[in-house]
Amino acid sequence: MKEILKTIGKYKFQILVILILLFVQANTELELPSYTSKIVDVGIQSSGIESYVPEVISIENYNNIMSLLDEDDKKLFISSYTLNKNDYKEVVYSLNKDSNKDELENILLYPISIIANKDKLDINDNILTNLKEKYEGNESFLEQINVNYIKNSYEKLGIDVEDMQMKYIYSTGGRMLLVAVISMIATIFSVYMASKLSAKIGRDLRNKVMKKIMTFETEELNKFSTSSLITRCTNDIVQVQMLIMFLFRIIIFAPIMAIGAITKVSGSSLGWVIVLSVIVVLCLMLIVFFVVVPKFKKMQDLLDKMNLVFREILEGIPVIRAFANEKHEEKRFEKANDDLTKNGLFINRAMAILSPTLTMIMNSVSILIVWVGASKIDMGSLQVGTMIAFISYTMQIIMSFLMVSMVLIMLPRALVSVKRISEVLNSDVKIKDKEKTLNFEKENEVEFRDVYFRYPDATEDVLRNISFKAKKGTTTAFIGSTGSGKSTLINLIPRFYDVTSGEILVNGRNIKDVKIKDLRQKIGYVPQKGNLFSGTILSNITFGIKKEDREKATEAAKISQALEFINEDKDGLDRSISQGGTNVSGGQRQRLSIARAICKDPDIYIFDDSFSALDYKTDANLRKELAKITKNKIVFVVAQRISSVMHADNIIVLDNGEVVGMGTHEELLKTCPIYKEIKVSQLGGD
Repeated sequence: MKEILKTIGKYKFQILVILILLFVQANTELELPSYTSKIVDVGIQSSGIESYVPEVISIENYNNIMSLLDEDDKKLFISSYTLNKNDYKEVVYSLNKDSNKDELENILLYPISIIANKDKLDINDNILTNLKEKYEGNESFLEQINVNYIKNSYEKLGIDVEDMQMKYIYSTGGRMLLVAVISMIATIFSVYMASKLSAKIGRDLRNKVMKKIMTFETEELNKFSTSSLITRCTNDIVQVQMLIMFLFRIIIFAPIMAIGAITKVSGSSLGWVIVLSVIVVLCLMLIVFFVVVPKFKKMQDLLDKMNLVFREILEGIPVIRAFANEKHEEKRFEKANDDLTKNGLFINRAMAILSPTLTMIMNSVSILIVWVGASKIDMGSLQVGTMIAFISYTMQIIMSFLMVSMVLIMLPRALVSVKRISEVLNSDVKIKDKEKTLNFEKENEVEFRDVYFRYPDATEDVLRNISFKAKKGTTTAFIGSTGSGKSTLINLIPRFYDVTSGEILVNGRNIKDVKIKDLRQKIGYVPQKGNLFSGTILSNITFGIKKEDREKATEAAKISQALEFINEDKDGLDRSISQGGTNVSGGQRQRLSIARAICKDPDIYIFDDSFSALDYKTDANLRKELAKITKNKIVFVVAQRISSVMHADNIIVLDNGEVVGMGTHEELLKTCPIYKEIKVSQLGGD
């Protein structure tokens, strides 16, 4: 987890920009319903008149209002208006530009209401008191009456109310359009930057995971398995990318929207509707969460299983066909595929229920708001535009909770992927360089000194008490029955495994005291199975050197007896090689692998049963050529055929992990019964 957070932390600036864009987007989206409310309530219902404080007022109405104000309020009212004799049909009072409309609204609400309804009200000394008692808490009704009265008074004064209305609608609509454009731009850029950021983090994680895997030795690779590592490097990182994308698009954005919308509608008489809708959505979230989360956790394991089966079938197609076992493998894959499909279908069906259920909840809430709001509109305590805005804010709150719920449901799978990636990145590599290492000198001798080796988690040693020396200019060969430990022994030299006890020395220096890279640069290794990479013959032969040298590659191919079949193709060294070398034969693959080691010109050669696919003539010619270039090298050979080792300077016979014979061919025939049995079984004679 620490490595993943460190990777994300590299992009602090981009994250800050995304957060700013999200706040801008949320604020602009929260403003849009309020503009809708203004257009409906003020622009349409009130003809563009925002306040019942009159901009201009006739002398008659001015005096009527004055008669209903107390002394303090009269002073404020008088100071707010100036006599205007020029601009209208009659002499009027005009509102001063520096007047405080909020203060005027407080003192004019009831006086204007009385004047507007003077024909219906019984005007007396207690009229203000009675009116306040009657409409306390329902001031919006009086406000609407006042606005209508001001509208009529404007028309009597010759003011074009319709023009005023259109100007208000256009100006408010223009601001609304501007806010919508800003919201759109913020949304586009936040989505773009979040997508780019998640892609970059995915790229960095893949690089980190791959670099870490390249440090793994055989033990770590066996611990995770190839199919699991492939899944972790691909699907799991995609899940983390999606998590990061959702983090910046939903997990951060949705709460901002929800809190903002709740703030906008707080104190409203319809607030209980929001509380009810949130409770319903939360219940739905919890039900789906507890049903789906276990299935999400199981998804990655099932994906690993399917990849494993699929990979085994692809690699084993020749064997499967040879044993006519296609049906069995098809059923095995079908089971793994069905398990994954059933798990995915369950998740998708559960998630599919969310959409129609949410739609039903939102529509039900809208109906409830309209039903409750209609009576309040009829009573005059709520306006149509306000109700529309309330519906919009309620939908935003519900959608925010739903978006968060969808992410929370997907979160367990993403967290499983995070854990799986962290396991790889935090895996402790057992075979690694010491803090202080020694430099390598010229290799003149390799010595095994009392070497014991046991595989991880095994109960007994595979190799026991192995001691011998291999000097420069000599060939040391290993022979023995299958499972005697030959390949295991030579895999200890390049440190594919570390000895359990004892030492492997080069010129008296323990190979653990030098850098692994320096050690392996001195070694030309040819494995049992010739593994080629996709590319060309040239790129495969020159794999161990820094650049593609055609002369070196040609010389190495000539020594390994590969030049003959290379020249048969018109492309020669440029002939393409498919993944794993599947477009060449086993013998050709082995010869190209040997050429790759020769081209590197190492000080130590290791041939791990690398001549098994060659015929006797090719084998003999190859050994003859090898002898010319290995005069000053240390050579290790593992072989099954005695003809491949009988000319070695030192032959070591292994049986059940122990050395049972050591010497030349002639010496072993006299002293080692096991070697003699191998010779008789393969070459005949007594």
